[in-house]
Amino acid sequence: MNKTNIPTTPKNDNIEENSQSNNSSSKSSSNKLLGIVESGSTNPSIVNNANDEDEDTAVVSNQSSDYIDESYDTFGLHVDMEPNRGGIKPNSAQSIGGISAITTPEMMPVNHIKIPLPIVEEVLKSSFNASNPTTSGDVVGGESTTSTNTNTGDSNITVIPNNIISQEVRKKRAERHLQDGMKALENSNFEFAADNFKEGYSLLVGDNSWEQGDDYTTILQLCSEGSHAAYIIGDFDTMNVLIDEVLKQDISVEEKFRVYECKMLALQAVDDNHASLSLGIDIRRQLGFYTPPDKAVSNVTNLVGYMRTRRLLGNKTPEDLANLPKLTNKRVVMAQRVLELIGFDCWTAQPTLFPLIVYLNVKETIEYGINPATSCNAFLGYGILLCGVFGDPQRGQDMALASELILAKDPLPKVESRCTFIVQGCISHWTSPLKDTIAPLLKGYQMGLEYGDIQSTGLNQTLLISHTYNSGRPLEEMYEYIALNVGLQNEYMTIAGSSGALQTHFAHEIQLCHLLFMNLRGIELEENEETNFDVILKFARKTNNKGLRSHLLAAQLELKVFFSEWETAADLLQEAPKDIYSDLVAIANGVRLTVLEALVCLKAAQSSSAGMIARWKWKKRGIRVMKIIRGWVELGNPNVIHILHLLEAELAILNRYDRLAEDSFQLAINTASANGFLHDLALSHELVSKYLNNRGDRSQGAYHMEQAIKYYSEWGAKAKVDQLKKRLAA
Repeated sequence: MNKTNIPTTPKNDNIEENSQSNNSSSKSSSNKLLGIVESGSTNPSIVNNANDEDEDTAVVSNQSSDYIDESYDTFGLHVDMEPNRGGIKPNSAQSIGGISAITTPEMMPVNHIKIPLPIVEEVLKSSFNASNPTTSGDVVGGESTTSTNTNTGDSNITVIPNNIISQEVRKKRAERHLQDGMKALENSNFEFAADNFKEGYSLLVGDNSWEQGDDYTTILQLCSEGSHAAYIIGDFDTMNVLIDEVLKQDISVEEKFRVYECKMLALQAVDDNHASLSLGIDIRRQLGFYTPPDKAVSNVTNLVGYMRTRRLLGNKTPEDLANLPKLTNKRVVMAQRVLELIGFDCWTAQPTLFPLIVYLNVKETIEYGINPATSCNAFLGYGILLCGVFGDPQRGQDMALASELILAKDPLPKVESRCTFIVQGCISHWTSPLKDTIAPLLKGYQMGLEYGDIQSTGLNQTLLISHTYNSGRPLEEMYEYIALNVGLQNEYMTIAGSSGALQTHFAHEIQLCHLLFMNLRGIELEENEETNFDVILKFARKTNNKGLRSHLLAAQLELKVFFSEWETAADLLQEAPKDIYSDLVAIANGVRLTVLEALVCLKAAQSSSAGMIARWKWKKRGIRVMKIIRGWVELGNPNVIHILHLLEAELAILNRYDRLAEDSFQLAINTASANGFLHDLALSHELVSKYLNNRGDRSQGAYHMEQAIKYYSEWGAKAKVDQLKKRLAA
């Protein structure tokens, strides 16, 4: 293969002092790179010097052996057959006439012709493409440059050799990429932001940029913001390159913090919560703050922590908390952000440690002051414990109000999505109708998607689906929110794609709801459907994901209860771990699982096939769980009143109090109807129908069965309707 040698302009170390000379050199070099021949000159591209290369020439090896040079005039126009029109003939080395007609002074003065820089870049990229697909070119300050991909991984970061373009040019271009990336982040254009950060990094990496003042600041920000942008779009390879680049530098923990934060998020994304927790503890140690170790915590220790926190807060109102001094110490802000991330790790990997993290967060907030991004999380975490553990939902509402007041004073849209899923998913439903949380959760989902808050987006969506189901809305509405995940997969692979186990966790939770929908609707799974209850259980056990295991049990019990498979439901409860509720604290699914447990226990106690001792144990367990639910009702929970009446009816049947059973069934039906719990309304009619039939009241039994079929139909449970119709026909 013949090689065409393109002479490059030697570097000029005194660019600023000889700008005029450089401009001329730049123009000359640009003309040569484009194959443009100046009048009276020789075109170097047709000179046979393939065997006579010198060290000032760059060799281009993508020209074919039968390459035919076609020279052009100034605008690249072939000469006409009439020589007096100007231009040059094909295969000619020099001009044979004046200027062409289109470039006469009447059209455009020749000395006004400018060759835009992008055109030069485009030509060079094209010419180098055959030998190196990731190579690009540029002409800057009279020098021809190329950028070579030195990364063989999927991240595809293109590193431009720093000895080719001047430090000043690299710096300016890197700063421009940084500015463009930051603007893109503000507009939630995460892919464009990630591309700009990556390109800016490639201009500075590999030199002594970390040792120079201005370059150091730029490359640190490019790596820090670039790692987060790459995380959001699911480019984990680029993210890891940028994180490692910062962590290997001998700089302070404050300067490394942004990538430390991203690394914790990345570990959470692959479901390595213990590693994330360990890293968070180490980061706080470097910052000078204590954190409890990653190990199980006793109930006594947590109770002591609660008493201390309660005493610390005293009678402070939400307004008092929101008006605490503003936190200005950046080191403390960082330490509290790590606590927030550690809290998420505990929720999945070490649930008994979660309360201690919350107490510590509240303590540091009271001691150091308010930072909206983290203080809201501190008060809301305490609100979760007040509602779900310590039975004080009214004080929990105070914590929610405090966070709202803090954000009202200092709005932070990126924080609102996170606060929404905590307030609506863990606090509000304890004192307000569950159906009222659906619209706010949808808004929280949309905000998380807009601002790239991956965790909050997924949590808002899963809570949105479960609240729609648990509030008894038609199944089709739940399915609409499940379908949101399709768009999520297309836009943000880190939420529901294949980049890690965090998104797999979200996907499995959503799949559980999908399986509920399919079973209740009577829709058979396709043959290639790989995700079923067994697959999800296997994943939960493999990753030791207690939260997913608890959601799985709740979904299975739902189906067993609605299809009257009481014995199988009792077996599921028997096999469930003792700490099955540890990851469902304060959320509606935890409440629902408690309700189902009580109902299954009372049904098992009524079973004639069980022995007397077994029935007594089931009854005792059912009464114990009923006391918990009764306590919720007394504290103002409007979402379990109808269920408490239903449980009292089943307990009355067990105790043979027929009149009380009938009255309680009627109260359950009336309350479920008034509050819109369509699924429990249908279930109550079905259970009272069976009770009346057993007593010999066939007429009333048939009426309630018809009502059960009606409401199951409105709910959309076609499979259940078919089951009841077959039972009537038998």
